[in-house]
Amino acid sequence: MPTPSAIVIGGGPAGACAAYWLRAAGVAVTLVERAPFPRHKPCGEFISPAATAELQAVAPGPALLAAGARRVSTLELVRAGRRVRWPLPVPAWSLSRAALDALLLAAAADPALPAPPLDLRQPAAVSQAWYTDTSAHVRLSDGAQLCADAVVHADGSGRHDPAGPAPSRRGVVGAKCHLRLRIDPDALVMHAPPVRGGYFGLVTIGPGLVTCAAVLQRGLLASDASIDRALRTLWPAYDPADRDGPWMACPVPGSGHIPAGHPRSFRVGNAAAGVEPVGGEGIGLAIWSGTRCARLLTAPGAPLSRGAAAGAEAMAALARTQARLARDYRRRLRLRRPACRAAAWVLEQPGLSAALWPLLSLPACTLAPWYALTGKPRRAITTGPAL
Repeated sequence: MPTPSAIVIGGGPAGACAAYWLRAAGVAVTLVERAPFPRHKPCGEFISPAATAELQAVAPGPALLAAGARRVSTLELVRAGRRVRWPLPVPAWSLSRAALDALLLAAAADPALPAPPLDLRQPAAVSQAWYTDTSAHVRLSDGAQLCADAVVHADGSGRHDPAGPAPSRRGVVGAKCHLRLRIDPDALVMHAPPVRGGYFGLVTIGPGLVTCAAVLQRGLLASDASIDRALRTLWPAYDPADRDGPWMACPVPGSGHIPAGHPRSFRVGNAAAGVEPVGGEGIGLAIWSGTRCARLLTAPGAPLSRGAAAGAEAMAALARTQARLARDYRRRLRLRRPACRAAAWVLEQPGLSAALWPLLSLPACTLAPWYALTGKPRRAITTGPAL
């Protein structure tokens, strides 16, 4: 009986987690990643507690700590020189994308997994993908052609899925840099700026090294220097001399769930849906979705399980799996997307954040509903994700 196979486009958290769980179920995986590792990415580098179970199922706590990850146990909100602090019910993780992506990809390539060795194409770019009733095909820019039972789009866009690329939020840009700065090493620090123009947060990722991630109005950003100026407007204490490397910028995901365009095509991460990048929700959704997609595809009787049906029955099984993944996505996003957008809107509106400050300083009015609306656990995670 042929070994089930899949092509994963993208080696970030969504793609690496998908590849890990596919290989854990015996699927032959080819992973195509455009950039060599280690690489930096525009990202807040704070991983939502909502994805703690999925993250630690692939990279256990000791492996995360060995890679340089830090436990974040406090949320701090800052506005006009005033600040409030709350302990997080469950600690989160912070880790540079350079380290996180390399760690998760190494886990996906683990030779101990019960599958053929990971066929890693890196650096390599996809030029075309197409689908038939019997197989999925990917052509690389060097002319190489790949064939598998399914394709998982984890490239942040989904542009090679028939449904087309995911849209971005208009009028804003995500920006990230590292600062040589000292803040509370155990805290995620979110700033509500004194003027309109965006919002930003800080988290420690190493000794004296802080990630600054911001969502900024696009009209302010004509050059690298203008990002410095924009952030200085939002954060008068910011000194560009603290910057450790250049700014990186990217679009801000802005879509609801996008159904894939063919039964053999599956979208995860930002290719499938976007949430406002407040409090690590973007990277958390990537880790969750890669995990969920792979586990649905390989559940007993599912399309990529051993002994799965072939022909028309296989297409029907693929369609059912897509429908279940879409349902799970919609359920996960139903409250999370509006909650994240509302939180960002409060941070972006100085008058509103000022008016709400007496309430924002009360955990019962902020932290508790935030955890409830975004699906974060209220107690420690001790087991892996359930199917």
